[in-house]
Amino acid sequence: MKIEEILIIKNGNESYGISTHDINQISRVPMLMPLPLRPSGVRGLCVVSGNIVCMVDMNLLLDMSEVDYEADKSRLLSLNGVYSSNAILVSEVYNTVEIEQNNIEYINKENDPIIAIYKYKKLLVQIISLNILISNISRVVIESKDIKNGKVKVKQAKEEDSNKFLIFSLENEKFALNIEYLREIVLSDIQVTEIAGSASDVLGLITLREELLLVVDLRIYYDFKTKNSYKNRILVASCDGKKIGLLVDEIIDIKSYLSKDIEYMSENFQSNKISGVIHDTDSLISFFDRDVLEKLFAQNEAYIDSSSSNFSTVKSQDEIKEVIVFKLAGKEYAFDVESVAEIIDIVESTKVAFTSELIDGIINIRGQVITIVSLFKKLNIEPKINHDSKIIICNIKNTRIGFIVDSVSDILNIKTDEIREQDDKLFPDIFHLNNGKRLVLSIDLNEIFSK
Repeated sequence: MKIEEILIIKNGNESYGISTHDINQISRVPMLMPLPLRPSGVRGLCVVSGNIVCMVDMNLLLDMSEVDYEADKSRLLSLNGVYSSNAILVSEVYNTVEIEQNNIEYINKENDPIIAIYKYKKLLVQIISLNILISNISRVVIESKDIKNGKVKVKQAKEEDSNKFLIFSLENEKFALNIEYLREIVLSDIQVTEIAGSASDVLGLITLREELLLVVDLRIYYDFKTKNSYKNRILVASCDGKKIGLLVDEIIDIKSYLSKDIEYMSENFQSNKISGVIHDTDSLISFFDRDVLEKLFAQNEAYIDSSSSNFSTVKSQDEIKEVIVFKLAGKEYAFDVESVAEIIDIVESTKVAFTSELIDGIINIRGQVITIVSLFKKLNIEPKINHDSKIIICNIKNTRIGFIVDSVSDILNIKTDEIREQDDKLFPDIFHLNNGKRLVLSIDLNEIFSK
């Protein structure tokens, strides 16, 4: 193969070259999402221009110390063609040069990634074959698509001047919340403590992560009819250190819009319950952000300011652990609620080749890559997906991991006398509920990855 132009990469005193024909773009290193049980040479996953790619460390594949991806000079090389599902992490990009054929010496050595030596000024540049280099990681392949709420996203050019919104429904109308103010989404099937004398749109207080959170029913706030459903969700919104829960009918999508498609209302607009409208492809979507949230905080200031101080009067001192209970093949299991980031409806995952059999694939949630690990395979249970199936996303050792479950049963506070310890690393506790008539196995999430 005749090489016409290369990108020179510096690594200490060594210089390497990659044909620019294979390089799509050079960018700063984005946030790294570690991939559990990953192959050698793969640092993890990241999102580049809206697509999930596998971050491959060039140094590791050349038997050198791994690249410091947080260093100022480190860069990520996005690739073209058959390599587009991977991106190469390098120590430093030096220069792009056209090849003078009389200064290049080709090497024909089987399975060696160094295929040529090029003399450039005072440098001896070792030119690398991406085909051989990437074969050293057993050809990890991630399909070139982005999954959002089960839909395949059509590839588009990256637009810097845009905002991301969570789209949800109130009755039959679409609304949106700027994602900047969204902290998490939780199930609406949670115990609510009503507040006497509060406004009609105030649902009450719930316990979330050992804090009291005021919940406002947005359907009543916007004068819509209320209809309770398993699709109802509570959006936890926040700004300036204050939090509030917003009850909505159903989550629809998460989507980015160009600034030209976002129209803010004028200052003399009569209603300040919305910030403006989004010109979507076939409709207008009312949205809100800081100004509407500040109004909600002001209207309910007494309840929001008193939430943390009143916590001890709501939570029984006998309740020492809060858990999320879910079902797998008819049996109930539990995760500590502090480890759970959110619960979402089941979505299609993207398969990753040559990883552990415990990994079902990966999904993209709000620009973050989540690895889906199979509890079914870990527990030797036959997997069965149904309309009630959920994905529980947990934070484990600074990594977000998703687990598919049959259904989510409850969010419960467990009392001391309901806990029975046992000599099992994966299931350290059994919860005896309803006087022992209901048994729930507590799972140690760290033990899933202990090997």
